[in-house]
Amino acid sequence: MKKIIAMVLALLTALSASGIAFADGAGTDRGYLVLGEDLNKEEKQTVLEFLKVEHEDDYKVSYTTNQQEHDAFDSYLSPSVVGSRALSSILLVPQKKGAGISVSSYNITYCTVEMYQNALISAGVKDVSISIAAPYPVSGTCALVSAMNAYSTMSGKKIDKDSADAAVDEIVTTGSIGDAIGSNDTAAELIALLKQKMLEENMDESQLSPAIDQACKELGVSITDELKQEIIDLLMKIKNTDIDVDALAKQASGLYDKVSGTMKKLDITPEKAMGFFERLIQWVLNLLNGLKKS
Repeated sequence: MKKIIAMVLALLTALSASGIAFADGAGTDRGYLVLGEDLNKEEKQTVLEFLKVEHEDDYKVSYTTNQQEHDAFDSYLSPSVVGSRALSSILLVPQKKGAGISVSSYNITYCTVEMYQNALISAGVKDVSISIAAPYPVSGTCALVSAMNAYSTMSGKKIDKDSADAAVDEIVTTGSIGDAIGSNDTAAELIALLKQKMLEENMDESQLSPAIDQACKELGVSITDELKQEIIDLLMKIKNTDIDVDALAKQASGLYDKVSGTMKKLDITPEKAMGFFERLIQWVLNLLNGLKKS
């Protein structure tokens, strides 16, 4: 038994060293501060206070322009929603591998925390904490662009155009669902649920319509055929990105915990949703329990 335990511990150590387990990444980095370019002096100070930033020099600082906002969102939103000034700002801090994406926001009216989490996962963002703030209530579209740019700087890998577009589309589609059903939180749960189910079962476009109907029924909401088609188009766009299914529940665990019960009703089993590392730990525990009994 001692030999087997030693072998198991050696295996876990090797996996940890190879990066499959929870390894330290760039977690010692102070973070990346991305400010809206149009903040005046007083607005900037308010934003820095919300973000709990005392000294800008402690962070890598950059700026997002209003033109960058419009480049990302004008295909999906009215320019009036995007606005004429880049104001919402972010502080992105790297976390240890496996920590997931955590988001907090201040004075953001259009995008909820769950909407940011969901969209950033689709963009390929992993293991960061992001604080988002504006000097007064604004839509928050600038912050999504800033978060993706900051993550690209942190990781050294540019988020590809298709993934960035899917993230923007997801924010907008979720917002449209939220307006239709009266709850952005439920809208984010619906998209999270359908995204997980589609990727788990490798669903094609013809399978999505009944899946959407079933998910809406389980969540107690109804949507128009037009909005359903928007969801189908979004999901197919997400399917063509590099998003991996294990990243979903890991990167936004709070959001996916909310939909776990509904996932079971839609035949998504806990085993399917469980990632490699969790399955390995469960195997080790089962092995030790078996040895103890024998």
